[in-house]
Amino acid sequence: MNYLVSILVFAFLVAPGIRLLLLASRSKQTPELFGGLYFIGASVGISLRIFGVSVSVENPDLAYDVNMIGHVALASGTIAMAIFTQRVFHPESKRALRASQGLIAAIAGTTVYALFGEQGIIEDATPVMLANIARVIPTAWASYESYNYWRAMQKRAALGLSDPVVTNRFGLWTIWTAGITLLPLTALVIRSGVIILVALGQFGPEDVDVVLPRVLGTVRVLFLVIVPTSVAALWLSFFPPKAYLDRVQRRSVAAS
Repeated sequence: MNYLVSILVFAFLVAPGIRLLLLASRSKQTPELFGGLYFIGASVGISLRIFGVSVSVENPDLAYDVNMIGHVALASGTIAMAIFTQRVFHPESKRALRASQGLIAAIAGTTVYALFGEQGIIEDATPVMLANIARVIPTAWASYESYNYWRAMQKRAALGLSDPVVTNRFGLWTIWTAGITLLPLTALVIRSGVIILVALGQFGPEDVDVVLPRVLGTVRVLFLVIVPTSVAALWLSFFPPKAYLDRVQRRSVAAS
């Protein structure tokens, strides 16, 4: 099952990446370039890390090597997302530039930390958790900025001062980046909570073995909502059918 999931993740994420890189080759614009690099890095990184988990029992050496490559690819993608967000939403802001540089340093540093030692394959190990925390911030930042921009453009669209399709695209980008943030963030919160409870003596190893599968079962139900919604938003952003675009235009006319 994990094999299929890794293939699907790669396919869904690599397509927008290729499209953005092709656009960047024509436009020579850096936002398209870094947006494309984000999707390429995420498609390779996430799919390889899922694949690594799927083979960890029968082939731990392969799982370790695959996970390490996945770490590097995913880190590269999230670094590109930090640069993309800064270039798109705050190209002239020195504060945003320093924020993106800080994120780049944090992602690179925590990834290097995760790469050294055998704990790089253990999801609840401190190096991996720190790396995952650093990597979740760029998409959270992108979601925040996109949501604010979408709200501002909605007000303009109501007055006929902005393109409703572009406005809708920012809304879809908000949904996608929020979803891709919530997925790892939820896992991080659960793992952190378990570690804290164990450290405080509230949980023993036997309690973790009983409680964690139940919690993860509930989380999987949540993921069944987040994942399809996020994927739909992503694909409508990059590959919208004509009927969908016509509907967005009609709704804009009706609301104005």
